[in-house]
Amino acid sequence: MSARVEPEWAMVTVAFVDIRGFTTFADRATAREAVDYLNGFFALSVPVVERHGGSVNKLLGDGILAVFGAPRHLPDHADRALAASVDLIAAVEGHCRVGIGLNSGLVLVGTIGGGDLTELGVVGDPVNVAARVQDATRELGEPLLLTEATRCLLDDGADAGLEPRGELALRGKREPVAVYAPQRVAS
Repeated sequence: MSARVEPEWAMVTVAFVDIRGFTTFADRATAREAVDYLNGFFALSVPVVERHGGSVNKLLGDGILAVFGAPRHLPDHADRALAASVDLIAAVEGHCRVGIGLNSGLVLVGTIGGGDLTELGVVGDPVNVAARVQDATRELGEPLLLTEATRCLLDDGADAGLEPRGELALRGKREPVAVYAPQRVAS
């Protein structure tokens, strides 16, 4: 990491993206084929995130952790994350299927690490919830789910195309979390 980012609390929308079926593919593929497949996915998906003002915080093996609203403060981070997610699903359609979980909330953002290894850290419950919501996309058969916290931050009218998909009992959460799926990408 080149520039140090001073720690701060930031309101963001987090997107967890996971490639469906990659482990099965990788079990049958050569190492080169698996890496080429991942690189093809990243080449398609990273520019979509960036085009919508988000930043890819981490490449997670066969997925991405993207953040909208930090380190660049964007008041419309929820709208940008939703638009990027819909566009990302379309962009990778011929390459793979994905599951995306979106959640919004207050996170700690800043340079973390030790020795020569530092990175931009995004830490907090909203990140964990986004990951668990992404996991639920498999169970609910949806490519994209977003939480009530994200839905509430969308600009007026932006949530008109959302359909409720129930409530999820998530590990570490006392109350169930309501989730929604956009009509245009619903399975």
